[in-house]
Amino acid sequence: MIIFTLIFDVLYSDKRIENVKNKKIRNQIVYILNESTPFTGELIGEGIKEQYENGIKHGSFQGYILDENQKLIYEGKYINGIKHGAWIIKYLNGESKVVLKYNYDKPSGQWTYFYQNKNLEGHENLEDGILEGKVVRYSLNGDLLAKLSYTYGLLNGEAVFFHKGEVLETITHFKYGKIDGAIKIFDKNASPLLEGEYKNGGREGVWKFFYKTGDIKTIVNYKSGLKDGEVIIYDKAGIIAQKSVFKKGNEVDSQGKIITKNKEFKDSIVDRFKKFNRNLKYEKYDKILSEME
Repeated sequence: MIIFTLIFDVLYSDKRIENVKNKKIRNQIVYILNESTPFTGELIGEGIKEQYENGIKHGSFQGYILDENQKLIYEGKYINGIKHGAWIIKYLNGESKVVLKYNYDKPSGQWTYFYQNKNLEGHENLEDGILEGKVVRYSLNGDLLAKLSYTYGLLNGEAVFFHKGEVLETITHFKYGKIDGAIKIFDKNASPLLEGEYKNGGREGVWKFFYKTGDIKTIVNYKSGLKDGEVIIYDKAGIIAQKSVFKKGNEVDSQGKIITKNKEFKDSIVDRFKKFNRNLKYEKYDKILSEME
């Protein structure tokens, strides 16, 4: 082992070491200022280390990135210009922010995220750059906030969200990217707010909405994502306050004539899950690391 280390040190000692300020990039190949031969060796600077072979990233890298104006440290390795193996992104105090892994430039395995207080923020599992398996989120104080599953990059299976203190907030199911099955939503006191069902991403059947007391507020019938059938509104005493009938999203009278035409319905629940997908962290950090020069 000692002999191997000495040989490595001797071999590496032959590598050029230059200041990163002299780095020039032409056609994605790294050169040293005023030189025409692609650079082989190590570039260094304050907190920076970059290794190259024939102008291509190859070896250990360390430096800085910006994440929404927050300066962070990164460390990782390239093989012939491709990110591979374990990478880490750190806060400036040296504590881990993101622990991640690449398999020949594709996000792979578990990507784990931490708050600055060292508490776990969550993790995402990936296979060949695609979400596969559990995605979990925690609050700054360590409370479980969300637990979902993905298959081939699509939400699939049970999805659960929690209020502060791990009080159940939403529970539903997905089938390859679309809400499919029962859904229940609760307030911070665990009282029901609504319960209903989705079919292939659209609201279906009887939906019930509740007052904070737990009493029924509204009953709505849906078909293929549109109101279809009776809509009944109750007052807080449980007495029917209003009753109307809908057909394919249009409010109709007793003769079936349209009273109010259907307005485009934007499902806030579906939009919420779309927003969750947009805010997954692996895409953001993969983009930041992939755009480094």
